[in-house]
Amino acid sequence: MDYPTWAPGIGGGVLIGIISIVHVLVSHFAVGGGVAMAVVETLAVRRRDGSLRALARRSSTMLILISTVFGAISGVAIWFSIGLVAPAGTSALIHNFAWGWAIEWTFFILEVATALAWAATWDRVRPRTHVLFIWLYAFAAFMSLVVIQGILAFMLTPGRWLETHNFWDGLFNPSYLPGLVLRIGTCLLLAGGYLALAAQREKDAQARGRLVRLLAVFQVAGAVVALASFPWWHRAALPGGL
Repeated sequence: MDYPTWAPGIGGGVLIGIISIVHVLVSHFAVGGGVAMAVVETLAVRRRDGSLRALARRSSTMLILISTVFGAISGVAIWFSIGLVAPAGTSALIHNFAWGWAIEWTFFILEVATALAWAATWDRVRPRTHVLFIWLYAFAAFMSLVVIQGILAFMLTPGRWLETHNFWDGLFNPSYLPGLVLRIGTCLLLAGGYLALAAQREKDAQARGRLVRLLAVFQVAGAVVALASFPWWHRAALPGGL
C-alpha cells in the first residue's frame, strides 16, 4: 500500500465537512473583517472619529487570532484530513494547481505579515501608515480568496478542464464567478455582524448607534451580494442545478 489505512469513527467525509465548515466561517470573516476594518479605520482617520478608531483597535486582536492562528490551524487540519481520507485526490489537486497554491500561499504570507504589523503598531506609526497596513491585509486576504475559489469550484465543476487539462480552464470553471460573488457577500455579512457586536462595547449611546448603523451597511450589502448569486446563479452552475 502507498498510504496507511485510516478509518475515523464518524467517517472521513463527515470529518472533512466539519473541519471545512469551521474553516470557511473563520476564513470568510478574516477576509470580510479586513475590508470592514480598513474602511472603519480610514473613516476614523479622515473624520478624526475616536469611536471608530477604538472599534478597529478593539477588533484587531480578534482579527489576528482568527486569521493568523485559528485560520491557519484549521487550514492545516483540512490538508491533514483530506490527505488521509483521499490521498490520490489531494495529490491531483496539488499537481494540477501547483502554481495556484503557490500564489495563494504567497498572499497568505503577506496577509499574516501585514496583520501582525497592523496589530503591533497602534500609536507607534503615523495614522495614514497604519491604515496602509490594514488595506494591504485586506488586499492580500481578498486575493487569497480569489485564487482559492477557483480550486474549490473546480472540485464541483471542472468544466472544460476534463478535455483540455489546462490550468486556466480548471481555475476559471463554470461555478467560479457565481461562487466568488457568493463568498464575497458572505464575507461582508459576517464582518458586519461581528463588528456590530463589538460596537456594543461602546459606552456612548450616540456613538454606539452611529457605529451600528455604519456596520449595518456591510451586513445589508453582504446579504444583497450573496443573494445575487445564490440560489439562482450559483445553483444553476452546479451539476444538475443542485
